[in-house]
Parts: sequence; C-alpha cells; structure tokens
Amino acid sequence: MKRYVAMISMLVLFISIMGTAGTALAAPTENEVDDYLKEIGWTRHDLDTYLKFYEVSLDDFRDIEHLQAELGTPINKENLHGMLDSYDLTEEELEILLSRFGEKVQDYTFLEDLEIAVDFYMTHEEEVARAEDFLVSVGFQAEEARLIFQHILGLPNEDLQAELVRLEQKVAEEPNSVEKIFSLWSDFMNAFDVTANLHMENRENKEAVTQEQLLQPGWLEGKTVHLELFNQEGELLATAQMNDQIISPAYVQQTGKELIHLGQLGVRLSDELYHNRMPDTASPYGLGMVLGLLLVGVAGMLYRRSQVVGRG
Repeated sequence: MKRYVAMISMLVLFISIMGTAGTALAAPTENEVDDYLKEIGWTRHDLDTYLKFYEVSLDDFRDIEHLQAELGTPINKENLHGMLDSYDLTEEELEILLSRFGEKVQDYTFLEDLEIAVDFYMTHEEEVARAEDFLVSVGFQAEEARLIFQHILGLPNEDLQAELVRLEQKVAEEPNSVEKIFSLWSDFMNAFDVTANLHMENRENKEAVTQEQLLQPGWLEGKTVHLELFNQEGELLATAQMNDQIISPAYVQQTGKELIHLGQLGVRLSDELYHNRMPDTASPYGLGMVLGLLLVGVAGMLYRRSQVVGRG
C-alpha cells in the first residue's frame, strides 16, 4: 500500500510541475491583445515599442489580465482629476509642467506612468530649470533647449555616463591652447551624439567656417559665427550665435562643467523615471521547479523507505 501511495505522490508532483511550466509559458492570445489595444487606442507597433523599451515581450506575460495589470490603468477624466487633486495641480499647471520637458498629457496612456513623471518633474524642477537656463544663456531658444534635453534623454545611459566621466577629467585640466579647446568641443559633440555646422551669414548666402580658419590666431575677433546643431538623423535641434569667447579657456571650462551636469541630469532622469515602470514579469516557474524537484526527491526517499520497511 505504501508503495502505491509513494508512486502516486511522485506522479502528482510531476503533473504539478508540468502544469506550472505550462502556465508560466502561456501568453495572451492574439485576439485578446487586439481587443485590448482597441480599448486603449494603441496599435500593435505601439505595444511592441513600449514592451521593447522595458526589455520584455508578450511571451513574458501569463495572460491578458497579467498584461493589463502590468501596463497600468488607462487615463480617463475621473482618475486624471483624482491625480491632479493629490498633487494640488490644475490641468493648466499640469500642461505647463509637462511642457517644460517637451511633453503633454496626451503623450501618456497609463495613469501610473503619468504619476511617476509628474512626481519626478516636480521633485527635479529646479535642476531642470537650471539646465534650461544654462542652454538659453549659451544662446539657444527655450524650445530648442527642450529639444536638446529630450535628445540627451534618448542617449544610451551607460555610454553617456562613461563619456561624462572622461570629459570631467579633461575639463579639470585647463585647455591652454586653441587646439585643445577645439578637441574638447569635439569630444562634447561626440558624447552628446550631435554634429555642428558653423557658418558666417552675409547678404547673399551662408559662408561655411572651417576649423582651419578658427585655429588662426585672432581670426574670430569681432566676428559672429552661427552654430547649428543636428542629431544623427540630420534633424536640426538648435541654433545659436557664437563669438570669440568659444575659444576662451575660462568659458570652455565653465561651459564644460555645465554640459557635464546637463548630461548627468539626463542620465539620472532616464534611470529614475523611465526605468521606474519596469513591468513585473518574473515567473515563479524557476522556483516551482526547484521546490518540485525537492519534493520529488523526498517522495523518492519515502518510496525507498517503504520498500525497506515492507521487506522488514
């Protein structure tokens, strides 16, 4: 009798383990996903992009309920007003706050994402204002400052952080020659993944400014150079007017320190804000397997023991 009980126990445990594995490997069906996307006004591309950002896929979710729970609560007028009350904000104040970061309420689908963003922006508003003020002081417009900041937020964090550490060391050493100054500017361009176009404007056309001209002693004195910044897709981010201060060691050091702070703020914002919503897709399958195997081992020991006792 004991022999049969042990064998049945092992069989039940085996079935239990296989059932756990099957459940963990399940995923929402295509029809369920399509119906849900219609409800929230997303396309399949929107969903794939969102999940890819968090380095997960549909296969990481048990079922449609699991997916819905992890994505969050779709925003509606009622819960939006409830959130505004909790932060003591009006709709207008919320729009103003988001606009400082180049965003609007319509950019958000889920209430939890919006809450995290609002909380972060309100906490770091002074730091972001400092970064914007710096970019405006360089000569960029306020809207251009936001575009630059958004561009920095999209850069790979680890790569940018490593470049900022290296630049911090270089900025600490006074660039005592024009060659070193332009080498430093070039390093900043590479770190922030932008390209620059310099030109002089006359009545007829734009006259490109070469590095050779800039390196000539005194060439910049009394001249105004127009700067255009582009991202790697060739999109214009910002424009500004520069004079001979761009080759002043003191200006380069001070501006370099502010650029490093700007980059560090971007890295921190990206880490704290965008990675705060990592979906919890951890499956108990691994733990279930370990516990199941242990139980199977115990059942096997009981089975062998029952055989010994039976012989006795």
